[in-house]
Amino acid sequence: MNEKRRVLNINMLIVKIKGIISTLIFLLFVPVAFSGIGLYFAPSGREARLTNWTFLGFSKDALETMHSIPGLIFSALIVIHLLLNFRIYKNEIICLLRTK
Repeated sequence: MNEKRRVLNINMLIVKIKGIISTLIFLLFVPVAFSGIGLYFAPSGREARLTNWTFLGFSKDALETMHSIPGLIFSALIVIHLLLNFRIYKNEIICLLRTK
């Protein structure tokens, strides 16, 4: 019985970790998407700096920082998310490739 309880606790811990990672991915998506949209409309080169261009009050430098740092964390969390859910993805691919 004690072994069963320990396995249950480990499974609950994994579920909590998956939930935390999924929530962080969702929360980091907002600044990455916002800064990505701003950088898409930003003038190229130094023109943005020379004209003091801003996107909703954020300079191009601020948007680049807002995009790169959370973007790296976002990418790392996605890799962890894929590794934690590898079995699910493997089963989905098998179901997609199965012909009847």
